[in-house]
Amino acid sequence: MKHKSIIWALGLLLAGGLMLGSCTKNDDNTIALIGTEYYIDDILAVVSDSAFLANFGSYPHGSIPPKIEGSYVMDPKQRVYSNVQGWPLTLVEPNVYLRFGKQHNGVAVMDLNEATEQVTDTVFVMGNNDDFTVYFVEDKAYDVPFDNTTYHVKMKRGVIMKGKVAETGLANFRMASVIMEIEDNSNGALSQYPVGSYFIYKDGDNLAENFEW
Repeated sequence: MKHKSIIWALGLLLAGGLMLGSCTKNDDNTIALIGTEYYIDDILAVVSDSAFLANFGSYPHGSIPPKIEGSYVMDPKQRVYSNVQGWPLTLVEPNVYLRFGKQHNGVAVMDLNEATEQVTDTVFVMGNNDDFTVYFVEDKAYDVPFDNTTYHVKMKRGVIMKGKVAETGLANFRMASVIMEIEDNSNGALSQYPVGSYFIYKDGDNLAENFEW
């Protein structure tokens, strides 16, 4: 794995504010130095066009993020933009259910559930006042049946979420998924999205509502 910090990839967003010398709990057995977590390495370094930020928008950064703990639903999940050719936009996809807990400053545990994803992972949180950004990297493996053969695919994706903590949920909520690595054993039989492909979504009514699930 490369070790370029997203501090550079995000235009020094974390410089100074995250206090590189401090520590925070990652899980029950791990201590992570803030600003050095491998979860945030290279998420945006693979994105080669300026359209990402033009469509995702600016994202909050800072060393004192708000408490995002709670359960939420992204309903409807609305496609916003992708750099993948022929990818249809403005379509509504299955709901995304999110739960954040065990937050300790800039680290939290997240459960994510949607039609094709069930994820529990440590995530990192930055922001100021009620505005926040959440980011993490997921390593996933899955099988794809094609032409009477089942191929094994490995993919690493970076996920970035942003919004504003509100009384009724997460306002102005957006989520982006960036393909960082992908490989399979099909010898070219499968057509894969290239590294750097990204997909941007928003909550269709601009509020990921509080929702116990």
